[in-house]
Amino acid sequence: MEVDRPADFMRMFGESFADLSKNTIKNVPAPAAPESGVFLFFSFDLAGSTAFKAEHPSLWANVFTSFYSQVLDDLGVEDYKTPNNDDDDLICVRKLWKLIGDEVLIYVQITDRDQLYTQIVNANKILNSLMEKIAQKVEEESRPVRCSLRHCQAVREVVLSTLGIKAAAWLAECYNHADPNATNIIYHPMTTSYNEKRIDFLGREIDEGFRIAGYAVKNKLILSPLLAWMIWKTAQTDKDKEKIVASNFKIISFIAMKGVWRGRKVPLVMFHQAFGELEEILEYDELEAESFSNIKESGIKQFATDNRFAIQQIDTILKNVHKWEDAKKLYDKLKDRTDVELFSSIIERKREFHVACLIFDRKDRILLRTDPEQGWETGCLKRISDTGSKSWKELCEEGYKEKYELEICVAVRPIPIATYLSQNGNALGLVIMADYIGDPAAIDKKKDWDFYTADTIENNTGPMAQSLKENVHRAQILRGADIP
Repeated sequence: MEVDRPADFMRMFGESFADLSKNTIKNVPAPAAPESGVFLFFSFDLAGSTAFKAEHPSLWANVFTSFYSQVLDDLGVEDYKTPNNDDDDLICVRKLWKLIGDEVLIYVQITDRDQLYTQIVNANKILNSLMEKIAQKVEEESRPVRCSLRHCQAVREVVLSTLGIKAAAWLAECYNHADPNATNIIYHPMTTSYNEKRIDFLGREIDEGFRIAGYAVKNKLILSPLLAWMIWKTAQTDKDKEKIVASNFKIISFIAMKGVWRGRKVPLVMFHQAFGELEEILEYDELEAESFSNIKESGIKQFATDNRFAIQQIDTILKNVHKWEDAKKLYDKLKDRTDVELFSSIIERKREFHVACLIFDRKDRILLRTDPEQGWETGCLKRISDTGSKSWKELCEEGYKEKYELEICVAVRPIPIATYLSQNGNALGLVIMADYIGDPAAIDKKKDWDFYTADTIENNTGPMAQSLKENVHRAQILRGADIP
C-alpha cells in the first residue's frame, strides 16, 4: 500500500494498533490519582530569598512570581506550560506536586529505565539558564523602580548576585492503594473541586528525598544515591553510556542525615557535564559547604579522577548498608515494555510523530549535527502529524530548510530506513534518506553540522543518536554501496 502523506501514514498506523488495545486502554476511566509505580521527584528551591525580601522589598514579589512561572514553563509542567513551550522531548510528562513557600516540587511517573538519565540531563539544561531568564524577566517588569536600588545597580545584577536555585532529584516507588509492603503512598484528598487534581506523596523515601534536597547547592543538580545508582546500573549495558555516566555523576560528599540510613553517612551525588572545570563554576567560598567536602578533600583539580568518589562506588555502598537488594528489585520493575505496548499506548493517546532525514552528499558522506547531550545525530522534524496534506517530499525539504537552513532533496515516496521510539516514549519516529543539494561551503560556516564518512561513524566511540551506525549501514545498502 502506497502512502503519500504523513497524515495518511498516521491514520493507517493508528488503525493497525487500535484493535490491540481497545479492550485494555480505551474503556478504562482515568484514575483520580496516578497509578502505583516509580516516581521521579524534582525540587527547585529559590536560594537567598529571605535576605532578598529584606534588602529589596520592591522587587521580591516580581522575583517570586517570575520564579514560579519560569520553572513551571521551562520544565513543561502539565497544565502550566505556555503555548510556545517547544520542549519536544519531555513536554506534558512532568506534573506539579505542590508549591511550598519558595520551593517548587515536580513529579514524573517513570515507565522505563532510560527515562531517568534523559530527565536529569534535561532538568540540568533548564537549570543552567533558569536564573538568567528570571533575572531578565524581573528587570523588564521592574524598570519603574530601578532608581531606588542602591548605587543605581541594574535589577538583573542584583537578582543574579543575591539569588540562586538549588535543585535536587530523587526516586521512590509509591502505591495509591493499601499495601502492607508499601513504604510510600499516594494520598488523594477529596474535599473541594479546587484540589480535585491535587495529590500528595508520603513515606520513607519521600522524607529521605527532602533531607537530601536540604543539602542541595546553588545552581547545581543534586541526586539521591538510589537515583544515581539506577542511572549507573542502566548504563552498564552500553560502553559509551557507561563512560558518559561515569564522567557526569560524582559523589561530592558523605553526610549523616537525621532519620536516613540509621545514622550512616549518605552519599550526595552531583550531576555535571564538566567536572574537570570545577574552578570555573564554584564560587570562592563554596568549598566550605558540607555538601562539597569530598571536593575540598581531594582538591578541585584531582576530584574528577579520584576513584574514591566515582559513581560506581554507590553499588558497594548500597550493599554495605543493606539497601542493594531493594534497589535491584526496583530496577527490575522498570523493565522495557514491548514495542507493541508502547506503540499502541502512544497511538491511543495521540502522541507525536517525528521524521529524521539521513542526509548524503555527492561523495556519499553523511551530514550530521553535534548535539551537546546526544552527540552526533541527524536532526529531526517533530509533531509532523499537524502538518496537513503535505507530501513526504514537501514536509522534509521545507522542514529542514526552515529549521536547519539545509537544502535537501527527498523522494516523493521515500523508502524508510528505520523506525524508532523516542527515549521517553513520547513519540514514534521514522528515518528516511535524503540528498544534500546545497553548497558544501555553507556547511563549513555551521558550527554544529559537518560531513562524515561511513567509516568515521562506524569507528566513532563518542556519543551518538540511538542506532545511528545501524541506520547508516542500512542506508548504504539501499544506495547500492559495496559493503564488505
